[in-house]
Amino acid sequence: MADTTAVGIAGETEIPTLPELLASSGTLPASVLSSSDTAAYLSLLQTLPLSELSSQPTELSSSSAQLTNALTTLCYTSYPTFLSIHSSTSALTSSLSAFSSSLDALISSLPSLETSAQSFAEDTRSIQKDRRKAALVLEHHDKLHDVLSIPTLLDSCVRNHTYNEALLLSQHAASLAARFPDNALVQSVKAECDARVQAMLGQLLRMLSEQAKLPALFRAVGFLRKMEVLDEPELALAFLTGRGVYLDGLLKTVEIEKKGVEGDREREKEAYARYLKRYVDLWREGVYDVVTQYTTIFLERAPSTSGTAPTQLHMLLTTFTGLRLRRLLTLLRETLPHIPDPSLLTSLLTQLTYCANSFARVGMDFKGLLAPIFVDAVRMGVQNELEEAADGWCDALKPSPNLSSYRSRAIPTRPSRFLIASSAASLPPVPTDTQLRALSSGPPNVPPPILVSYPPLAIYTNAILTALNGLRLLAPVELLDDLVRALDASLARGLVTLLSLARDRPWTSEPKYMPVEDEEQKERQILKAAGVIYVKVFVPFIRRALAEGVYGVKMGEVDVPPGKDLSAALDDWEHWGAESNGNTTSGYHG
Repeated sequence: MADTTAVGIAGETEIPTLPELLASSGTLPASVLSSSDTAAYLSLLQTLPLSELSSQPTELSSSSAQLTNALTTLCYTSYPTFLSIHSSTSALTSSLSAFSSSLDALISSLPSLETSAQSFAEDTRSIQKDRRKAALVLEHHDKLHDVLSIPTLLDSCVRNHTYNEALLLSQHAASLAARFPDNALVQSVKAECDARVQAMLGQLLRMLSEQAKLPALFRAVGFLRKMEVLDEPELALAFLTGRGVYLDGLLKTVEIEKKGVEGDREREKEAYARYLKRYVDLWREGVYDVVTQYTTIFLERAPSTSGTAPTQLHMLLTTFTGLRLRRLLTLLRETLPHIPDPSLLTSLLTQLTYCANSFARVGMDFKGLLAPIFVDAVRMGVQNELEEAADGWCDALKPSPNLSSYRSRAIPTRPSRFLIASSAASLPPVPTDTQLRALSSGPPNVPPPILVSYPPLAIYTNAILTALNGLRLLAPVELLDDLVRALDASLARGLVTLLSLARDRPWTSEPKYMPVEDEEQKERQILKAAGVIYVKVFVPFIRRALAEGVYGVKMGEVDVPPGKDLSAALDDWEHWGAESNGNTTSGYHG
């Protein structure tokens, strides 16, 4: 009955649990009841039977006594430890308080510290960047040193003429610049290397204008080709220009041969001859070397990959040699007139002929261009000598005391005192018809002995024969007619001067002149005899000496009649002779 009631009551009212009952009784604090150990113990109690449950207080008291005894024993045996723990706990508590206050102060100072740290970071950012750069540089020091040493090494190679190594260094710098186009350091190294390469280019180009043999020139051109600065025609032009500069400097060294001899005609013409000989020797050696060097470097061993037409390279060489030849011919035209001596001209012509023959082996035979120049030089030289001989004869006949050379003394105005030898003055010699025929068929190179009786005329004869003897060494056939005309003009001037002396009779103007018929007749007779010798002996002999003695051509075969001046002078002399003796003296008509 009780059980049923209890069930019924339970069905109506919920029975509180043991923890709840203990909590409501207030015997234990809520914190103890809420612990997990208490809850586990209470749960254990609810599962125990009554017998064990009733024995629980005893067991708990026994356990409490044991624990108390163990605790007492522990406290007795470990009291120093507990005292130390207590003091440490007290110290820790005070330290924690101080730490808490310090932590609060630290937390309050953290914003300002953060601000300062940010400011410091901003201020030191550039320094850190520099330090990172410095660290990077230090890390790659060896590589950077190698890169920065390239310009110095290249300059050393250029100075020591090790151009192959210099080109390798330049190529290495160029490859680095291509790999790092935005790196200022690498680009600066490349710029310095380019400057050194330009210096090397100038050095190699200067080598082309200095004294050098074929191997050195070939090596220099090879390095210029490797530099790829000039294409093949430009390189060939630079080579010819450089060798031309060297050749010009070499030719200027012979200028001293023609200095310091002004005013001395003999020394001057010899100096000019020496100058031309040395000039031609240097010109031949220099130009021939350039031709052979150019042919070897650019025509025979030219790189097959150049793609340059051989005709263009040949044209450059032809232009160079043509220019050099024109300069030589111009120099000959300007200088040969200063060398009237045909013996010197012959030597020069022989030298130039050998020179032309040597150049003929390389396709530059210029013998045909020498003939007109030497013909003009011979023509001018012989004409000048004929004019000088005529000047000497004319000056000897003029009553002037201020003449030089062999006429350095005052000249007597009377013909008997200077025109004829003193031994023949009493009876002036004239040729007979037999003598004239013998002279016309005699040797053309032997002067008529009768000329010795007339010293000025003999001097005139020797002067002309000297010129003709020189002409025999170099007598161009095409000059015969011109020289005959020049000789006739010279002879005409001499005859006109003699005729002027005969007509003007300057001795009659002397202060102490006393006209005596016999003496006047004697002077006139000497003049007539001198005129006959001049017209009938001297003029035919001199013309034969030129035509037959020099050229081996009979006078009858010379298609040059006496010039107008000579014919007119002969006619005037014939008229004067007719006026002076009342009859006509047959003149010379060739």
